[in-house]
Parts: sequence; C-alpha cells; structure tokens
Amino acid sequence: MKNVKRVLAAILCVCLLCSNTVVFAHSGRTDFSGGHHDYKNKSGLGSYHYHCDGNPPHLHKNGNCPYSSKPKTSSASKPKPKSQYYSAATVRKVQKKLNKLGYKCGKADGSFGTKTKSAIKKYQKEKKIKSSGKINKTLLKKLDISSK
Repeated sequence: MKNVKRVLAAILCVCLLCSNTVVFAHSGRTDFSGGHHDYKNKSGLGSYHYHCDGNPPHLHKNGNCPYSSKPKTSSASKPKPKSQYYSAATVRKVQKKLNKLGYKCGKADGSFGTKTKSAIKKYQKEKKIKSSGKINKTLLKKLDISSK
C-alpha cells in the first residue's frame, strides 16, 4: 500500500513538472469588463488583455470571451424594432400631424423625444390602438402618413 502511494505521488510530481502551463503574474487592476493594461507585455498578448473568471490571460475577439459558454452579441448586431428605422422626415410628419390634431409634441424637428412619445401614446389610447408610444405602420395609417 505504501508503494502505491509513493508511485502515485511520483506520477503527480512528474505531471506537474512536465506540464506546459506557464504561470506568471503581472501588476494591473481589472476594469469593469475584466480587462487590464499590461504595458510591459508580460503576457505576450499586447498592452491590454482579460482574465475572465480566473482564466489565463486572453483576448476577446469580436467582443467574445473564448472561455465563455455563450458569446456576447454587440448592440450593433441586434435587430432594432421597426419604429426606430423611421427617418427624421417621417418623425417630423408625425409631429406636425399630432400638433395639428391637438396632441402637443413640441417643435416638429424630426427628433423623437419624450414629448413626441407622450403625444403618440395619448393619441393611440384615444384611438384605441395598442399604446406603445412608438411610430409603427398602424399609427402612420391612422394619421394618413406615408413613410419612406
């Protein structure tokens, strides 16, 4: 039994000595995203890298951590709701029409702000349409506005 323990201990020592893992430390606090600067490039990855969840130093290609089980998607790649694609000209038309009908959404400048959203919500409620406060096809049809 003692021999088995010695053999296992010897195997463990050999495994630890022969492993290709290089462990080193370098200074630097991590920021909100888990990365930090390594100005002396001790990691060999450049002047900035990550240590997510205690993993070895690594880079995030396309914003995705190679150690993460699910990749993060950037906000640019997420599809936006249709109402956010309407041009400033269409928003301006909606604002003019709502102002004319007595729903005060401020100056018709083509900028979708809180006054515009409130006016749209109020109009939608009174016309018994789904009250989202967003410009959509139903709203444009009710206001008799064509979008481009």
